[in-house]
Amino acid sequence: MLPERPRFASERCPACGRDVDPIRAPRVLWLEDGVRFLCAEACRERFLAGERPYDAPARAPTPTASAPRPSIPDLVREATLVREPSDLADGEGASGRVYDPLVAMGLGLLALIIIAASPSRELGWLGAFLIVLCAAVNARIPLGTIRATPSLCLVGPAGLALAALAGVLASDPSVERWSLLGASAAAVVLSSRNWIHGAARTSVRALGRELRATLPRRARVPSTGNAEYEEVATSELRPGDQVVLLEAEYAPVDGIVEQGAGVGLLYPGATHSKRYYEGDFILAGTRLLEGAVTIRARRTKRDRSIVMAIDLSRGMQRDAGITAQIRYLLARWSWLPIGAGAAALLATSGIESAASLLLGLPALAALAALDAPLGAGARAAARRGMFFGSARALREASRTNTTAILLRGALTAGTPVVQQVKPVGTMRIEDVLGLAAAAEEASNEHPVARAIIRYAEEEGVAPATVRKERVLGGLGVTAVTTRGVSLVVGRRQLLLDEGISVAAADDDAKHIENEGLTPIFVAVDGNLEALISVLDPTHVGAPAAVQRIIDLPSEVVILSGDDRRTVERIASQLGASRVKAPLLPLERVQEVRALRETGGVTAAIGRGGEDDDVLAAADVPISLRLVGSAIEGRGIVVASRDVRDAASALWLARAVRRSTSRSFGACLAALAVVSLGAWLGWLTPAPAALFGLTMEAWSLRAGSRLLRRVDLRVPMRQ
Repeated sequence: MLPERPRFASERCPACGRDVDPIRAPRVLWLEDGVRFLCAEACRERFLAGERPYDAPARAPTPTASAPRPSIPDLVREATLVREPSDLADGEGASGRVYDPLVAMGLGLLALIIIAASPSRELGWLGAFLIVLCAAVNARIPLGTIRATPSLCLVGPAGLALAALAGVLASDPSVERWSLLGASAAAVVLSSRNWIHGAARTSVRALGRELRATLPRRARVPSTGNAEYEEVATSELRPGDQVVLLEAEYAPVDGIVEQGAGVGLLYPGATHSKRYYEGDFILAGTRLLEGAVTIRARRTKRDRSIVMAIDLSRGMQRDAGITAQIRYLLARWSWLPIGAGAAALLATSGIESAASLLLGLPALAALAALDAPLGAGARAAARRGMFFGSARALREASRTNTTAILLRGALTAGTPVVQQVKPVGTMRIEDVLGLAAAAEEASNEHPVARAIIRYAEEEGVAPATVRKERVLGGLGVTAVTTRGVSLVVGRRQLLLDEGISVAAADDDAKHIENEGLTPIFVAVDGNLEALISVLDPTHVGAPAAVQRIIDLPSEVVILSGDDRRTVERIASQLGASRVKAPLLPLERVQEVRALRETGGVTAAIGRGGEDDDVLAAADVPISLRLVGSAIEGRGIVVASRDVRDAASALWLARAVRRSTSRSFGACLAALAVVSLGAWLGWLTPAPAALFGLTMEAWSLRAGSRLLRRVDLRVPMRQ
């Protein structure tokens, strides 16, 4: 087929030079360097003979390089309209009173210099006035590091004002001067509180900034206006909104992938990735490495898992546990007994004793002892893909006495493979395998069903046609062939329930179970035809996870729907002594409830989704998959999907509890020392203020000490 004739601006015969109509040209020659239009046969012969005085070859236009096709992310970025936010993202704003600590420190130093430089009584009173002014400035400084209530923030400044008053009221000038010097030194110590608190929490705050850096302040959403997409502040998103996430961007919300696919990190800060498909749950702060997806928001703002981990200690205020109640009483009402004690000392021992009590009491240190380990532990866990749903979940996990672990998907890889198909009856093994694969299509969500279907595909066996499939949870599948013949695929118990004898393969099945494999029976028309052995290899970290839980100490119980010999063989390899098998899904729920009644606080480790009922029956549900279910609010989610991290979460919860108990116990001992020293007159304002600040710094450092322990005992997975 000839190419379409091109049209030229000026065309003439290359032999004689006359103009030629390209549409009606009597002779046309198609050459490599272009097309020629000739007016007659004589001109054609002359042209072919080489006479071409008017030849101007019309060369075919050279193909121009086509512009590269833009990718979908590039198109989306070009079609995005940036909208200015109505408020600051995530509710962050500039904090006021940033210069108050500097002013307070300046007043304290000025008072100290004036009193130390001159013994004059008038200058001493000026110094006392500066001390009182310093106390007033300190009273208005919010202690955000410890999150103390205003009433508790007034305790130290009140003691400072009393110390200045005690110096002014002293009868002896020498005593007055030394008292005011002590009060001014106490003012300098008290004014340095914010800097000391910040230094004590440097590592914990750095970890919080690292986690928060993964949260974008802007999000791309589908537009209802002229533009296809809009870029809005993350703080404007609500549950149910759609968010478009492109490659190299961070997810702004926790949600479900509705459209698209891509490769992203497992969790914020992870070093390994996974492929996300429609229906997968994705965490806020997770980076998408390739592709583009649309996310339906499930949790936004402060409800996002990563934000809850950063601010977990704040959530303790809504907790009903004993630790939360102690913190509430300390923060809200401890000023009553403190005021009563100061008043009693004022009446019996003098103003200086009351001032020493107020300056040295470790009330703020006690609050820090309750908050610092909790916040540090939650952030360290989040960095490793472990998310505590609440402070109560962490507290319950720290008291775990019994841990139930679901075998399949937790201790095993969750991707079983068919090792062997052994014929037992008279049917061709290909026909039996095709029927079994067809029946398992009805329960293809089960790992064993997927293994049988995959094996049939690898062997080149096409699935047969069956009907009336019926899935019996934990047992198997029944169906009917196109000829009306019954088909049963499943465990030994299912065949016995259907009245089918398994004696012909009983010895082989026992041998399979003793090897740690799972036997699957296939019966057609009431006759046993084949025995399928399925291997689900144990997770590489399963022995270490079981041993860590045993060392907590916590008793390990393995629950499974597989035959008891199979589970016992696997349990012996892992070092676990207690096995509950075979159990149907409902029986596993009942077993976990029984463990709660007899074994104290019970944790359950399993996959999210299909294991939700079993996990929900435990005091501490631990899900190895992000599912966005209700159990996450009162349990633990291990986004890394590693059972070793589930065991590490239990260890970390205990470490938080031990650190909290140690710090709080030290504060109680310090309370006794300060009270006794103030009552006996051994403690003066300056040493009391220094002692109180030291206790606060030591309690805040509990978080940093815990982070070092976690780095040593729970290394990051590569």
